[in-house]
Amino acid sequence: MGTHWAHTQNLPGRIESLKDRLVALDERGGEEDLTKIDLSELRGVTPDIHSLFILHASICWQQSRSRSLKEGDVNTKYFHSVLATRRRGNTISSLQVGRTTVEGVAPIRHAVVSHFVSHFKAINMERPGVDSPIFKRRKSSEVSSLIKPFMMEEGDVMRFISEFHRNGRLTKGINATFIALIPKVDNLQRLNDFRPISLVGSLYKILAKVLANRLRLVMGSVISESQTAFLKDRKILDGILIANEVVDEARRSKKELMLFKVDFEKV
Repeated sequence: MGTHWAHTQNLPGRIESLKDRLVALDERGGEEDLTKIDLSELRGVTPDIHSLFILHASICWQQSRSRSLKEGDVNTKYFHSVLATRRRGNTISSLQVGRTTVEGVAPIRHAVVSHFVSHFKAINMERPGVDSPIFKRRKSSEVSSLIKPFMMEEGDVMRFISEFHRNGRLTKGINATFIALIPKVDNLQRLNDFRPISLVGSLYKILAKVLANRLRLVMGSVISESQTAFLKDRKILDGILIANEVVDEARRSKKELMLFKVDFEKV
């Protein structure tokens, strides 16, 4: 009993410690070649994190289950009432589409699909390009870590990543996913009151994370100091404050001003 307790205590802290070590090894690998010892440790850290996470989740489930049994006094009526309340909260009985109220499973399904297809559909239009080298550039030796081959970890994942590394294109359908609608407000009436959340798409997320970790090493030296978002230690709210100050100054001085507002719902 004592051995089991010692093995399972402070699991969140041990998981975070392993995650920090994994990040440190990844960052070092982006700057220099890892030694055989580092590579061996890197391959072992991920399974350790996974096993500790599974153990922690199992313990939390057992604890929550015991609390539920105690609170419900082993009464099935208690659990049925909880499930019924949850089902009612997750059920979409009607939707307001424009000035029309849509009811029924089939009409609501059609309205939901049509809404998000239209919302995320790309519009073919002429977009401005970058014709002049206005961005800072790094030397070839400084960006070699961005295009180095990926290390071998898992066969199926590596085949996907290696193919992307060779061709620079995503396999058709790789980002196909199931969408769950998460309520943003209590009184749900319109589709804008829901937030679409992707349920699957692990390969795309793995690739995006790998590329983001590589770009993070050079973004600070490429992006201008006036850029306030998407960089470590810079606050996205600074851009809003600066924009307000610019508008106020233009109003006071009665100067002409043009602003572009980006629709972040599609970002």
